[in-house]
Amino acid sequence: MSPEALELDWSVLAVVLGGALATWLTRVGGPWLIARVRLGPAANAALEATPGAVLVALVAPAALSRPSDALAAALVCLIARRVPMAVAVAVGVVAVVLLRRLL
Repeated sequence: MSPEALELDWSVLAVVLGGALATWLTRVGGPWLIARVRLGPAANAALEATPGAVLVALVAPAALSRPSDALAAALVCLIARRVPMAVAVAVGVVAVVLLRRLL
């Protein structure tokens, strides 16, 4: 490896440190702000629905990309209310692997 490859690029370091600071501020600032602001029922409902909405936004494109993934997602939706979430996730992973091999 050449010595130039081991040089510190200050702009990259600044971007990494800036990203770390922004991440830390959102992790600390969010709960700090929520503790000091009174929210109405609509805002509370929106905040409570956010984790599910983010999960759907991440999973839906993949679930619609292949028929096997869509079937696995449907299976997880059917069982998720009846079993613990960890079990539903495990079933989903196994279903994706098996259905991709079969379809």
